[in-house]
Amino acid sequence: MKRFLTFSSALFAACLMTTQLLGQCTADFDFGDASLGVSPNPELGEQFEPGVVGQSYEDILHILLPQLVLEIDPTLPFFPTTPLDSASLSSVVLVDLNDTLSTTTLEAVGLQVICNNNGDSGNPCSFLGGNQYCASLTGTPSVQGSYRVDIYVTGWVTVFGFPFSQEQVFGSFILDLGELGCADEEAINYNPNAVVDDGSCLLDTCLGDVDGDNSVTVSDLLEILAEFGCTEGCSTDISGDGSTTVVDLLELLSVFGSSCS
Repeated sequence: MKRFLTFSSALFAACLMTTQLLGQCTADFDFGDASLGVSPNPELGEQFEPGVVGQSYEDILHILLPQLVLEIDPTLPFFPTTPLDSASLSSVVLVDLNDTLSTTTLEAVGLQVICNNNGDSGNPCSFLGGNQYCASLTGTPSVQGSYRVDIYVTGWVTVFGFPFSQEQVFGSFILDLGELGCADEEAINYNPNAVVDDGSCLLDTCLGDVDGDNSVTVSDLLEILAEFGCTEGCSTDISGDGSTTVVDLLELLSVFGSSCS
């Protein structure tokens, strides 16, 4: 069932209904000799790339579906030779990890999925067994948050000429949307909302020592004044709010003249 969870979670980005061709991905990931696979793979600790609110985002999900349904889950009640006909998405729900009673959709956070099923069916987000597919998760994130992606998947098989379907919900992908900033918790300007580190972290334990000479002097003051008004990637952001403003200047002045040991 664990393998089934991973496989079905992979369908998250590949099953939303869309006919868009612009930005469509290419199903060219090397799965080697595997008959079932997904990339990124949550079982290996892989997740979707984090997204920065207000900036263009794209990540690609690659999926390899097996020919036989028992290759997904050997405990399912089917014959060993029962083929997997197809799999498609019923719905996708984003669950707020800070409040699991709160849910939303991809569209509500500024994202969409563009499927590529290689033209195998009229529904671009319906996938046939024994083939490789991909999908682009793309858009411009508009909301901050950490989300668990719950994927409602319907699988289809044919037994004695009759089609059977079953819907299950899976959620093994995590999607983080936030800010660009210092993501190092040990830094004095750590930004808890940062999901992409911009290299601005100040690891010096001496507050206000922006030039790294183990003291807070005129040279630190001059560096802050030189970068005053910076709003992105600020090396003198002492307060950790993502910019260099009067707040940082006041913090430096409060420790002016101190030495670091």
